[in-house]
Amino acid sequence: MITIGTPLCKKRGKLRMAEILKGRMDNYGGITIVTGDKNIESPDHFDTLLKDSLEQWGSSGVRGVWVKVKTSQAELVPICTKHGFEFHHAQPGYVMLTKWLPLTEENHLPEYANQYLGAAGFVVNEKDEVLVVKEKYTHSSTKAKWKFPGGHADRGEDLHEASTREVFEETGVKCEFESILSFRHQHNYRFGLSDWYFMCLLRPITQELNPCVREIAECRWMHIDEYLSMDDSEVSDNNRYFAQCYKDRLTSGINAAIQSKDVLSWDRKRHHKVYTAQLIKPNNIL
Repeated sequence: MITIGTPLCKKRGKLRMAEILKGRMDNYGGITIVTGDKNIESPDHFDTLLKDSLEQWGSSGVRGVWVKVKTSQAELVPICTKHGFEFHHAQPGYVMLTKWLPLTEENHLPEYANQYLGAAGFVVNEKDEVLVVKEKYTHSSTKAKWKFPGGHADRGEDLHEASTREVFEETGVKCEFESILSFRHQHNYRFGLSDWYFMCLLRPITQELNPCVREIAECRWMHIDEYLSMDDSEVSDNNRYFAQCYKDRLTSGINAAIQSKDVLSWDRKRHHKVYTAQLIKPNNIL
């Protein structure tokens, strides 16, 4: 933690040392303030601190200011907005606000995450049967269609983990990740954000069905040709396309798949999953 200056301020004809908020500087000329780490006596005290700090930061070349307000100090949020801060994002326990200081430079503060990430399992057994489910809906106006088990990835979860977890949670079938079959990118999804959805080809380890009673209305193994022959009232265009991708892969004779490999990250402190098309042996294709 560092202090950005202690300028002199005039009060009732006398000079005083202005108290400046302490924060963490980043590599881009920005500073982050966490209100929970500060000895803030009252909202009025914070108001004065923030005003004096903004004046000093602006004159010393600070570009972006991030203020993380803890839930326990939510009364400080209106003070931030009064001084020109905008909402950036919120998570359980805090809200983050930002202010761009340079008047002659475009705001370069990065947006918060604007994409969802989901993964589903295209699980095929030795009979060319694919694992499909119908979800439960809370309103009767929407008819459930046969789909592949899947959902949103959890924080810090790789695609292969998300797809196998979702399949097991929804159907009770344990699987191994083989490759990425296909993926789609759609916009104007939940809360107006975009969504990446990866269809992962999985090999079943078990086949007994034990569907989740909270989420799943029906669950079954269905032959791929039967699935592809269903009309639009039973199968969505997206899922029909995924199934056709698998069928085309079997008949094309092209032995390639998008598989993962562990590669060291830029700081060489951890491994990341890197996905790329790789040639595979014919008997490795489900």
